[in-house]
Amino acid sequence: MIWEGLSNRQLCELFKDRRQNGNRSVNEIIEHMATPLVQWGWNPGEGRTPISSMSHANFMAKVNEWVTSGAACPSR
Repeated sequence: MIWEGLSNRQLCELFKDRRQNGNRSVNEIIEHMATPLVQWGWNPGEGRTPISSMSHANFMAKVNEWVTSGAACPSR
């Protein structure tokens, strides 16, 4: 996956870069993260590993918090 190995700052910049994120605003990123396509990553089927040990609901709460607080990128 393209975000593997990125720092928190690099990941944040990737999410916010419209050239790399499907031309989405940060609010549109929230909508995208709630789609069945993205949710599949948390339940990819037998024999496959979910993309995160964090639940999708917890992930969405953190994404919403990030956007609500201004979507600032960490310093590193």
